[in-house]
Amino acid sequence: MELTSPHQKEPFKAIIDRYERAFLERDLAAFRTLHVRDGGLVFFDNHSGCDSASYEDHEVKIAAFFKTGAIVGLRRENVRVFVAGDMACVTATHRYLSRPVPGVRTTYVFEREEGEWRIRHMHHSFDPNESEPVRAATSGE
Repeated sequence: MELTSPHQKEPFKAIIDRYERAFLERDLAAFRTLHVRDGGLVFFDNHSGCDSASYEDHEVKIAAFFKTGAIVGLRRENVRVFVAGDMACVTATHRYLSRPVPGVRTTYVFEREEGEWRIRHMHHSFDPNESEPVRAATSGE
């Protein structure tokens, strides 16, 4: 069932906010608390070499990125939330503030563990329906 009211969507937006805050602050301990405890995470990224088939692998990659990676802010749009029992699917479009087009389509799968929603799966992909503005080679831009 799709949740349509802002009040119903708020718990999921709050988790995504916590995820983004942990990422922006490079806070691995906070990041860890957002994922399922059994380690069965599946993560597909929009950048090469970043996919993970377990939380352990994902954390190793995130920890390495936190040491040297450039982190940019995001804007979130078009959030949709679907819930069935103890599973939820959230879709959204994220836009890098430094490069908003193409958007990054994101799917989150949450699982409820002991009353708390946690991330089981995330998938990021650049939107192939949006293209970057083309600049003429002679325009000097």
